[in-house]
Amino acid sequence: SFERFSRFKRIRTTMTTSFSNSPYFHYLLHFLLLSPTISTWAFSTASKAALTATSDIAVIGVGVLGTSLCRQLLDDEAFSSRIVTGITKSSCRHDDIRSQFSKDDRFVLTTMEELISQYSGHTFKDVVFCAPPSGFENYAQAVKDAAAQLWSGPSDGGTFVFTSSGGVYEGIDGEIVNEESATIDPEENPRQGRIVYAEKEVIESGGCVLRLAGLYTLERGAHNYWLEKCPDGVAGREDGIVNLLHYDDAASAFAAAL
Repeated sequence: SFERFSRFKRIRTTMTTSFSNSPYFHYLLHFLLLSPTISTWAFSTASKAALTATSDIAVIGVGVLGTSLCRQLLDDEAFSSRIVTGITKSSCRHDDIRSQFSKDDRFVLTTMEELISQYSGHTFKDVVFCAPPSGFENYAQAVKDAAAQLWSGPSDGGTFVFTSSGGVYEGIDGEIVNEESATIDPEENPRQGRIVYAEKEVIESGGCVLRLAGLYTLERGAHNYWLEKCPDGVAGREDGIVNLLHYDDAASAFAAAL
């Protein structure tokens, strides 16, 4: 069902992983789902009008990954003429987020509610969806609505990029996987199935999906969990391999996709 990936001409990242039998491996695969910034919001579907855009790049979800992406876009000469809007569920962390940026008139921070209240016919040329599925009643629908209401579409020359996870791979018997490998049955695995359904919505909308390995920084990530919770070592195959990807490198991949 994902043959369109191989024909899709936008930039993609390939994740190759030998699946370990370690009981902690699912923690790694699900790590992308954990973010303190955005839990849930509702898009209005009553109106087909698009949101008023004060910038031409929107980053939905300004957690660790989204913040790194915004910073890189603002620092990159290729985007020097572009305004970047970070979109969060609430404004409770806005002061903390702004403190991580030097004063820059090209960076706008707002909430989804504030955007939704400003329908008037303009959209963003490029959109990156970084918000995790936790808290969404219907994650795939939220992603679909974001593409339909916030993005001006592929005909305008822009890109909609969705942050997916390597956790969607079936990975039977420790096989090595890449982007063409089989994915899990979303009906049998509803947790990861939310991401599979969201991917389908993005591809059907003409967007781009990047599947990420386990994300980490110096202080957070699966490695930190294992060091703290497994002082005697991690149970599992000795030849087991797991992929870890630094948040900044993941953000660079999304910037490249734009």
